[in-house]
Formats: sequence, structure tokens, C-alpha cells
Amino acid sequence: MSRARRDNNGSSLELLLDTICNTFGGVLFISILVVILINMSSDSARSRPPDEIAQTELMEMQLELQKSQDRIQKLQHVIEQQQSIEKQFVDPDTKNLIRNWTQLNAEVTRLAESKEQTLSNISEDQVLINRVAAESKQSADALASAKEKYSSLQSKLRLEVESRSQTAKLPKLRKTDKNEMVFFLHKQYFSSYARKMGEGIYVPNTNEVVEKTGLQGDYIEPVPSAGIKISSDDNSVQEALEKRLSDFNPDQHYIAVFVSPDSFEQFAVLKNLMVKKGFEYRLEPYTSDQKVYIGPAENAKNVQ
Repeated sequence: MSRARRDNNGSSLELLLDTICNTFGGVLFISILVVILINMSSDSARSRPPDEIAQTELMEMQLELQKSQDRIQKLQHVIEQQQSIEKQFVDPDTKNLIRNWTQLNAEVTRLAESKEQTLSNISEDQVLINRVAAESKQSADALASAKEKYSSLQSKLRLEVESRSQTAKLPKLRKTDKNEMVFFLHKQYFSSYARKMGEGIYVPNTNEVVEKTGLQGDYIEPVPSAGIKISSDDNSVQEALEKRLSDFNPDQHYIAVFVSPDSFEQFAVLKNLMVKKGFEYRLEPYTSDQKVYIGPAENAKNVQ
């Protein structure tokens, strides 16, 4: 029984090997057949000549291919020559030197441009400094000239003050119980508040002085351009002033003169005449915004 089993197993193996060999042989045959067919097709294709257009295109393409190959060979030759020259003449150290020189040249160019800009800025600053210095010199010269003019004007003013000043003694005041007669010396016009109507009778002189009423009572003020105009250069005014003062008695009256700032020079003429006629007087500086009120006279006035 066992031997018969061994015979069956050997037959099966042989059948398997035989099948594999047959299959491999079939594949090999098919491959050989395919190669034969391909060769036959290729031979038939070679035996068929191409048409004229195809031949022309083929020739043109062959020529273009030949030209391209020639150009490629020339370029390769040039490249090889350049590489050979570079290897012969430009070593790595030289390349580094060239690179460093290029960088230094760029830095020198940048520094030169910076120097030019700096010089331009310095030139502009120098122009500004020169202008400021010139203006400062002009200011100094103007200041020196102004100081000289100031000194000159100060000297002239001192001489003018000395020429126009007069030395006078301070007046001595004294009390008086005489009746007060009010006069105004305004804008060089001498006007009186009272005028004589008869022996010992005096009335308001409304032609030269006007009476008004204010919050604090009645007051008087001169009529503009009314009265006697006093001029130091006019000798005939002396007679008019003497005639006006002759209405009053130096033994009974004293004169109170309200003088505006524009008439102090004329007051000197009037004062000399009052002193000459023996009148005592009282000087009252007066401005147009001040009021001279009418009221009962106080006793013992201070006069000169």
C-alpha cells in the first residue's frame, strides 16, 4: 500500500514538471513568433520609400540638427577656453582681491558723496554764520550810532534846559484877609470872573466866564478865546492888562489866577504886572477837566 502511494506521488510531480515545461515552451514560441512578425513588419516598412515632402522635411531637420550640433560644439569650445583662461590667469586669491577692491571702491564712492554733502552743509552753515556776523556788526554799528546820537541829544537837551531855565527863589507865602478876585489864564487868554459896574459894585463878567451847575454845585469856566490875549512880544498888551487890573484895589483885593498848562509862559508877564501894581496873588494850576466851584470865601488865604 505504501509503495503504491509513493508511485502516485512521483507521477504527480512529473506531470507538474511536464506542464511547466510545456507552458514555458509555449511562451517562448509566442515570443519568437512576435519577434519574427515585428522584423517582417520592419522590413516591409523599410522597403517602402517616404514621399518627397517627408524627405524634404527630413533633410531640413537633419541640416538644422547638424547646425545645432555645430553651435553646441562651438559654445562648448568657447566655454572650455574661458574656463581655461580663468584657471590660468584668475586664481582664487585674485578673485578675492577683485571682490574686495569692488567693495572698497563702492565704499570710497559713498564716502566721497558723504564728504560732498558735508562740505555743502558746511558751506551753507558758513553762509549763515557770515550773514549773522554781518547783521551783528550792523546792529553793533547801529547801537554805537544810536549811543552817539543819544549823547548828542542829551547834551543839546541839557543846553536847551539851561538856556530856558531861570533861577528863582521860592516864594514866601503869607496870610491875607483881602477879598478874592478870580481870573483865568487859559490858552494865553486872560479873563476875569467879575467886572466893575460902579464904586464898590462888581457883577459876573458873563462875556469871559460862564457859570454852570454840576453834581457838587455851581462852578465857573472860561469862555474859549474870550478876554485879553497875552503875548510876551506885544508891548501894547500891557495897557490892556493895566486897565483890567485898575478895576480892583490892591488894598482890598488879591488876585487868584487859575493857569492852564499851555499858559505858564504868559503868567510870567502877568505876574510882573501884578507885583508892579502892588497886588498880592495866588497861583492855581488848572486843567480843562477840573472844576472851579463857587462858594463862600475862606478867611486868611495864602498869597504871594
